[in-house]
Amino acid sequence: MQHLDVRQSGNGILITSSPAEIDGAPASWALRLRNDDNGQGLNELGAALAAGRGHVQVMSEGPGHRTVLACLPDRPEESVGTLARVRTSEGPNGDVVSERSAERPMGLWAKAGEGLLRIVPLLGPDAPPADDLEDCRLCPGCYRPVYESSSSHTLIGAGPMPVIGLCRLCAEGATLRSLRQADVPIDPQQRAVLETVAAAMA
Repeated sequence: MQHLDVRQSGNGILITSSPAEIDGAPASWALRLRNDDNGQGLNELGAALAAGRGHVQVMSEGPGHRTVLACLPDRPEESVGTLARVRTSEGPNGDVVSERSAERPMGLWAKAGEGLLRIVPLLGPDAPPADDLEDCRLCPGCYRPVYESSSSHTLIGAGPMPVIGLCRLCAEGATLRSLRQADVPIDPQQRAVLETVAAAMA
């Protein structure tokens, strides 16, 4: 299961992709984008994601290298695209290294772009400052990002398997119902969590 969480973070945006790939290993990617140009860069990114088109923006530059954020609708026949942070080196034989990436159905990217475009008008110098980076844990039932400020539940001591840090949808049983209705195979560990919660809520 793949999830995206888009939220305001001070005078900027926080996009959490779960799961993602960081330096070749699966992980959760919390991408913080600052509003350094009165929303222009964020609006361009949001519009590209919403429209499903390619987009590249420079995140940082240093001597002999550049880091860019790239939207790549690289498998349109499967309606799958990638958001990647890529480091490039200058020169004829410059290396191109994908530092972080998340591959998602284009529909999920479009929703993320629409959410980003709704948030950008709220940003500005008077936006509440971002606190220290808010820790994100992954819901054990669906791997959806769960923040302390998320509308989520904590369930402790449910039968033989205590479950902590559930997202709202798993705590309410909506995730398990949706997976069963769609007849989607469920990872055994996730199934155990979801069925434990369902039994506890019954």
